[in-house]
Amino acid sequence: ILLLSKDPLGLYNLYRLCSTAHLNYFYYSPRIPRSVLTYYGIGIVKGMACVDGEIFQNVLRIFNENDGDYEKSKSHLKDTTLLRKVEQYDFLEVQPLTNNAFLLRKEDNAVKNKEDLQNLNRLIIELGKIVNKPVCATGDVHFLNPEDDIYRKILMTNMNFDDMEEMADLYFRTTDEMIKEFSYLDQDVVHQIVIENPQKIANAVEDHIRPFPEGSFPPIIKSADHDIQELTMNRAQEIYGYQNRLPEIVEARIKRELDSIINNGFSIMYYIAHSVVKKSNDDGFIVGSRGSVGSSLVATLCGITEVNPLQPHYICPNCKYSEFDNSGDYGSGFDLPEKKCPKCGTLFIREGQDIPFETFLGFYGDKQPDIDLNFSGFYQPKAHQFIEEMFGEKQTFRAGTISSYAEKNSAGMVLNYFEENERPVSQTEVTRLAQGLQGVKVTTGQHPGGMVVIPKERDIFDFTPIQYPANKKESGVITTHFDFNSLHDTILKLDILGHDDPSMLKMLGDTTGIDVTKIPIPDEKVMSLFHSTEALGIPDEESTIKSATIGLPELGTFLVRSMIAETKPKQFYDLVQISGLSHGTDVWSGNAQDLIRDGICTI
Repeated sequence: ILLLSKDPLGLYNLYRLCSTAHLNYFYYSPRIPRSVLTYYGIGIVKGMACVDGEIFQNVLRIFNENDGDYEKSKSHLKDTTLLRKVEQYDFLEVQPLTNNAFLLRKEDNAVKNKEDLQNLNRLIIELGKIVNKPVCATGDVHFLNPEDDIYRKILMTNMNFDDMEEMADLYFRTTDEMIKEFSYLDQDVVHQIVIENPQKIANAVEDHIRPFPEGSFPPIIKSADHDIQELTMNRAQEIYGYQNRLPEIVEARIKRELDSIINNGFSIMYYIAHSVVKKSNDDGFIVGSRGSVGSSLVATLCGITEVNPLQPHYICPNCKYSEFDNSGDYGSGFDLPEKKCPKCGTLFIREGQDIPFETFLGFYGDKQPDIDLNFSGFYQPKAHQFIEEMFGEKQTFRAGTISSYAEKNSAGMVLNYFEENERPVSQTEVTRLAQGLQGVKVTTGQHPGGMVVIPKERDIFDFTPIQYPANKKESGVITTHFDFNSLHDTILKLDILGHDDPSMLKMLGDTTGIDVTKIPIPDEKVMSLFHSTEALGIPDEESTIKSATIGLPELGTFLVRSMIAETKPKQFYDLVQISGLSHGTDVWSGNAQDLIRDGICTI
């Protein structure tokens, strides 16, 4: 059956049907009981679809029962059971003869030649006249251009389908090509089924229907703006409020960020992130921030991230006096020399990573914030549960993903196809065809930590159908049917990821009795690990390696250890550079590595 939504209500019902089929009636493929289709059928146009549809199958049954005699078959079209089924459709379909040519190769039916295929289409046209339903010529299109059939043949061969070389030409035909396909009919009938009736169906569908509404639809917490502002200012005073006044640089940065956050409706994202991070911290598990959220001072002051994005500076933990470094000699505040507060003599805290706010929300401060958080793998389920309790189980879902064929498995499928058909193929052609297969859907899944939150005023079916990942009911997880990247700027996604580091830090803290958050940064012994093993009690002359980073996350791989040996990092900012240069294809090799080796620049 073919279902078209003709208005927003129809689209909503279509998403309900799709979800019901995947969640409740999946058996090898999604299925819809007719009673459910009728219940959610408002706003939906129903077509009889291709040869696999029940109407065509019933017509074929009548044709076979009458030994392929067209006139006899025509006289049986008024079969009560058949007419009752046809009444449930809005239009019928006929298709080019090549679409059904496989019937000629079947021995158990009366379709023996091209004329029989034509007569089957004539019977459907007659059936449309009997029930006064429009008949449309359709292509059952599976690919765009005729030459694209090779890709479907490769895919179907790898799915163990036979006779792919006899596959129908299911490409997108032009109007002239469709007219030619039905030239065996009267000219006025051809014009009606190819042009007039399809236009009627198209006109029944409202213009400008979108898969999901335009705009952004985050959940609403009325106090979010006030709460974020209050949290930010209170924490700023706690850290920088020397004589109850904030430094001008801090006050200006906070004002600029809060204006962007509040005016663009982003407070809710900050509030949720603050709440779930605080919950984890209160339960004894630290949370690491990922990506660019560390460039937001408001995020720092709300406890979402530990990264301070201001320029390198000193802060007095006692009297709150601060000094900002304007020399430009330091990329990170952690590399500032030790210094005591001139006001009270307390040793300064060194802070500031010098990251512009634009890194997070764009040049105009209106880019949708993407707050990625690393929770302990032990705590991640509790964090998800916290979000569900915060907004309600019916308003929270896992972010769905769609995986596709990549370069290697695409090339493998191409080679398998040619081997199956005992045909030679050049490596150039394998590469070309493999590129055409890349991006084709393989299966569905779930984001490792992504959750979507629907506002209470809305329903999930306003945005997407839902399903089980890879249609595995036993997973117990319900995801968006659409890949979340399609919905990124429409509904709120929270990246609540599980990570080993917070778990290991929790265990180390519990074992040693040392509060992880109180460990000083920088630390001379820690920095020495990047060029010596002495700090671990292993004399350098007894060590076969030049650094002691093999056990440090993301610093123990062969690539990074070789980078450390080559760049000889001496300060924290060097480690930041190494972290950046060690990620991404050809960022280091053949690029930054050559620049450093040639003396053009240093780390």
